[in-house]
Amino acid sequence: MVLDPILLDMLRISHLTLFAAGMGTCLFHDFLTFRSMADPITKSEITSIETLHNWIRFAFAGLWVTGLILIYVRTSFDLVNFSPKLWTKVSLMALMSGNAVLIGLYVLPMLRRNLGRSMLEIAPKEMCIATTIAAASLFGWSSGMMLGASTYLKTAPWEVLLPAAAGWFILCTIGGQVGVMFMRARMQANGEREDQMTFDLG
Repeated sequence: MVLDPILLDMLRISHLTLFAAGMGTCLFHDFLTFRSMADPITKSEITSIETLHNWIRFAFAGLWVTGLILIYVRTSFDLVNFSPKLWTKVSLMALMSGNAVLIGLYVLPMLRRNLGRSMLEIAPKEMCIATTIAAASLFGWSSGMMLGASTYLKTAPWEVLLPAAAGWFILCTIGGQVGVMFMRARMQANGEREDQMTFDLG
């Protein structure tokens, strides 16, 4: 399909803007969450997360619309014209969209159930699932950024893309779980130290 160059540029700019806005919102939320993991969960915090989540869903909707138009312009939806990189980008969008649904169905209700407690006091099984969801989100946004920025990955075959994606996903997941375990262990150590000081003073 042939599209006016100016309109095509506008579509690309819109697509990149939506991606940057969604990724920036996601990383900002993850940073705030990690920094406040030892603090009690408040209603205002949940409301803030819900607002950010709604904005990310809006960004996803825009990304799907602009992305599908750009795919049609490039391939006319003929699967023969789909490159490994394009298949990977579509798969990432599907993964991140499903992950956003899981945040609404699992993470937000989990936070509401644990209002007044810190995230590090949430049951380990629940926190493990929530951390995996957060790691999948980080994996998706960062992978999309690398696919868009890398000249090498633009023409990379499946033999490169699949191991790279799998390795990066595993690294994000393990890193997230280890980070939460470290924070939980540090909080427990601080609690034991405070209890010992109270006992000594008593």
